[in-house]
Amino acid sequence: PRTYSGSASCKECHEKFYTLWETSHHGNALQPWSAKLAAALPPQPEPIQVEGNLYQAFITPESGWVMENGTNRFPIAYALGGKNYYNFLTLLDDGRLQVLPVFYDVRNKSWGNTTQSMLRHFDDGRIDSALPWRDSMLTFNAACFSCHVSQIDSNYDPETDTYATTWNEPGISCESCHGPASEHIRVCKAAPTNAPPKDLQIIGWWEMRGEQRDSACAGCHTKGAPISPSYETGDRYWDHFDLTTFEHADYYPDGRDLGENYTMGSWWLSPCVNQSQLDCIHCHTSSGRDKHKANPNNACISCHQERVEKIREHSHHEKLTCVSCHMPMTPFGGMNQSDHSMRPPMPNLSIAVGSRNACVMCHTNQSNQWALDKINNWHPDFEKRTAPELERALLVQALRQGDMEQLSAALAYIADPASDPLFVTTLIRLLPPSNESRQHTVLRERLANANHPLVRSAAATALDADNLPADRPALLAALSDDYRIVRIRAAERLVALPDTEIPNEYRKAFDAAVDEMWESVNIRMDHWSSSYNAGNILMRQNKIQEASEKYDRAHKLRNDIPQPLINGSMAFAQLGRLDEAELRLKKATTLPEPSAEAHFNLGLLYGEQNRTNEARAALYKSLEINPQNHRAACNLAILLAGKNYPETFRLLHQAIQLDPYNPRYVQTLAYYYINTRQADLAKRTLEQAFQRGLVTPELQGMYQQLR
Repeated sequence: PRTYSGSASCKECHEKFYTLWETSHHGNALQPWSAKLAAALPPQPEPIQVEGNLYQAFITPESGWVMENGTNRFPIAYALGGKNYYNFLTLLDDGRLQVLPVFYDVRNKSWGNTTQSMLRHFDDGRIDSALPWRDSMLTFNAACFSCHVSQIDSNYDPETDTYATTWNEPGISCESCHGPASEHIRVCKAAPTNAPPKDLQIIGWWEMRGEQRDSACAGCHTKGAPISPSYETGDRYWDHFDLTTFEHADYYPDGRDLGENYTMGSWWLSPCVNQSQLDCIHCHTSSGRDKHKANPNNACISCHQERVEKIREHSHHEKLTCVSCHMPMTPFGGMNQSDHSMRPPMPNLSIAVGSRNACVMCHTNQSNQWALDKINNWHPDFEKRTAPELERALLVQALRQGDMEQLSAALAYIADPASDPLFVTTLIRLLPPSNESRQHTVLRERLANANHPLVRSAAATALDADNLPADRPALLAALSDDYRIVRIRAAERLVALPDTEIPNEYRKAFDAAVDEMWESVNIRMDHWSSSYNAGNILMRQNKIQEASEKYDRAHKLRNDIPQPLINGSMAFAQLGRLDEAELRLKKATTLPEPSAEAHFNLGLLYGEQNRTNEARAALYKSLEINPQNHRAACNLAILLAGKNYPETFRLLHQAIQLDPYNPRYVQTLAYYYINTRQADLAKRTLEQAFQRGLVTPELQGMYQQLR
């Protein structure tokens, strides 16, 4: 079997490449403390206040350390980065390698507050909060999945919540990209001089397809999540990772970067990538360097010779490179990110959804409207050509904001096979939970027929095998999908069904996919989400006690997030332990981030206990935090019925406006109209529901009684 030999074993035959790698940012992605590292770091002149404490780094060739309030000493074990900044790691008693609270800015030659440097600066008024420096998101063992060291084993012990992490090499080694080298070394040394073996027993990038090369880079250069325990160069990305798309606040609604997204989410939007054979190593060496740094336009000339040679006419500027407009850099967390979507500046999208564009990033004294006027003057058809970009960005923005008036247009975009797969995935993930027939018809069709595995996986996740038998055939077929990400998501939706509901012809595929699903769930036992997701599956399987333990475990790992407490309360309520359920919900309502869902569930719990005043207060609070919470509006309306009918009617109209395809809301409103002798309003409510396609036997029966 092939084994790892270490990068030093490559030097004998590949000294030139070894030297280039050794000095690269890939090779130095993690650096142990050394005199060389110390020489690159000036003294920190004065302490920096972080979370009310004072921190100061001290540097010597032999060692570095950070002092807390002049008394507590944290030795610097490793440094991360070096291109734009250095972050520093210290080894804590529990084996955690923790990012220290001060960092060094290489470009500005200054020391700073680590977590403050990571803040996102939203353009819509939202305020980001700095993490505590001991937060698990800044724990190297937990947050860095093999992207700064080679062949890592976290050796996490869930029983003691400790680590004994090991790795083969710091940094990204030669074998990280080329695979274990032992057999390569053996066959090459055994071969006659000047007669290399036909089979080199190594992964050669020259032999891989562009998609494989991109996948090898994407493991680290995406905002992704692992779904398998191991990835080997040459494997397909979607068999090993999921991808965060533009539902996330780190993206603008048009897919431009706001926070840190690690490149590939933008790359897969690029027309150059999607309409050609372009891959990462067209522009970058395997060690990450820019091949065309001296003349960036050389990267584009093979496909765009005429525009490169006439760049002044094309750009309407005297001195520009292609990347100035098509790949502008944006700062985040001490780094500069190039926009790898390679799209042109689109000030019309900036006006609509707030995203950045290269025009006003250079012309900082000008407005987006000024830039749009300039471009329209140069290209009269510009807004017509970019209309599809604007349409999809506005759909993302609308669904993010809970504007359900755009739901029909979003479903049409999702259903169109020509739509961009990343935007389709985004919109699917932003769809509200609903049993509306058209939504599920579209999702079933996308699961069955979409070309992209990410779209199929998102469609599977959005279906509901537990409550809608019509969703099951598509999910059962997806258990045999060619891609693991689709099989896992299908298994997640089917796993709660009784064994008798899984047809015999699907049993083998179901069992295999469920095994893959649990393997995926259990990859990161040090992440709260692993225990939380396991709890959700166990709840649906009616394994309530086991689920409650998983939720409590998730809360222990991450005590500032409400979801484990909320779902844990549901588990304890089902176990009949209402005091435990209430305790968890009250705790969830006191977290720093207000949770509408926590107040909503507390209101339901109080309602079940006939604590009406407390229930009303909790539901009103839920609506105050999230005015889009139609479930809170409906339940509050029911509590107020008989006491304040005008408010009952207002709240039910609000619920219907927010979720127009929910038959319960329509039926409840019509019922209370009938109770208050307003049969005409009840009839009109039902007719309006029928007109928008909401027809159920219950609603039809109610309407017949009114005729």
